[in-house]
Amino acid sequence: MERAVTGYFDYIEDLVEQENTFTMEEFARSVNEFLSFRRYKIFADKGKITKQQADNKAEAEYTEFNRKQKILSDFDKEIKTLKEKEKDNE
Repeated sequence: MERAVTGYFDYIEDLVEQENTFTMEEFARSVNEFLSFRRYKIFADKGKITKQQADNKAEAEYTEFNRKQKILSDFDKEIKTLKEKEKDNE
């Protein structure tokens, strides 16, 4: 994944240096073209994972990761504040 992202950024940087401009549609299409060229599978739809499932998975993974680092980061503090605000608004 890192190689694909780095390669794509290099590709786009070259195009920008040549003063090419893109619409958002062209930019999105260029991502798919680049991934096809690199023989990556491109999904035709949004898949089967809901946003809620993805959020739950991310939170679980972060909780596991955070146990190992044992710090309360600014990010953690902000998430706590946002969750408290969300509960207050319910």
